[in-house]
Amino acid sequence: MHGIPTKPTEIFIALAWIAFLLYWVISAVWARPAKKFRNVAFSLLMIAAVVGLFLLFSHGIVSDDFNVVLWPGTIIASAGADVLVLTGLLVFVWARRSLGSNWSSSAAMNHERELVQVGPYVYVRHPIYSGFLIMVLGTALAYGRLVGIVILGISIAGLTLKALKEESLLTKQFGDRYVEYKSRTKAMIPYLL
Repeated sequence: MHGIPTKPTEIFIALAWIAFLLYWVISAVWARPAKKFRNVAFSLLMIAAVVGLFLLFSHGIVSDDFNVVLWPGTIIASAGADVLVLTGLLVFVWARRSLGSNWSSSAAMNHERELVQVGPYVYVRHPIYSGFLIMVLGTALAYGRLVGIVILGISIAGLTLKALKEESLLTKQFGDRYVEYKSRTKAMIPYLL
């Protein structure tokens, strides 16, 4: 990839990430007034992270020793990448809509929140993270570069730590209700993890 995406899969993935960011920013702007500044600031960080992700995939940004091609771009890899990125985007939007006014960009105690157990929250406790990770996985598959695997690993580690912090707060806030929900619902991958 050299700068602007030119292949159909690169264009599709870029458009999906733009849709992700637009939805994220619009959600932050429409958040409750008390949360609005924090959500907009976090949205700007999210935009910077996604733009950084695409810059890392660009040839010349990362040395070729680190940005080595692990697998060639085939029609099967491109189709799989498109399906993963679209699936991740749909999971993210579904999760965000299911949260409604309970959404916040940062983990914090909030006595106005409800314990959401509808939509994708029936299957996993952190579907927004699942959707994001599926999109990163699809993007890494499309480009087939080592840096994509590194970004996926860092994303998994970072979101796992954030999920653990959120779960600690949710356990304090909802007590046995959250412990019971946690015991029957996987963290990020339905029926597995």
